[in-house]
Amino acid sequence: MDNTIVAISDSHRSSLSELPPSLLAALQDASLIVHAGDHTEASLLEELRRVGTVIAVAGNMDSTAIKLQLPHRQLFTFSGVTVGVTHGSGAPHGIAARVRAMFPEDPALIVFGHSHVPYNDIVEGSHMVNPGPAHAGYAVITIDREIHIELRTL
Repeated sequence: MDNTIVAISDSHRSSLSELPPSLLAALQDASLIVHAGDHTEASLLEELRRVGTVIAVAGNMDSTAIKLQLPHRQLFTFSGVTVGVTHGSGAPHGIAARVRAMFPEDPALIVFGHSHVPYNDIVEGSHMVNPGPAHAGYAVITIDREIHIELRTL
């Protein structure tokens, strides 16, 4: 899938083998894998890196090893589009606004997690997507002339 991001978050697992097979197939087809935190164990992150190119951030439930290895916020360019990724924090209510405020650079797309609630909307000009917990779903984000987001439920 050229120009396609598969975004996951809140995997809370130690191995990819503990996640649904359809998610693993999607990850293998992705141009880029984005994990928005709460991998929980470094072994899962290492397995993801063997599947493909990964951009990842640390979440509140991640091990110390992951928190030392990964930032809590990243900004990068993919297919000509500026993308932000962070885990998020606090109560689910208002999380999209809090996450959006973390990116004064006004990225076109922001991927986040933490709430375990899938989300897809535009906030202050940025596409905001929370794929929900990895055992229950993920997001397929295709970037061509526009940003297309599909939340997939498992």
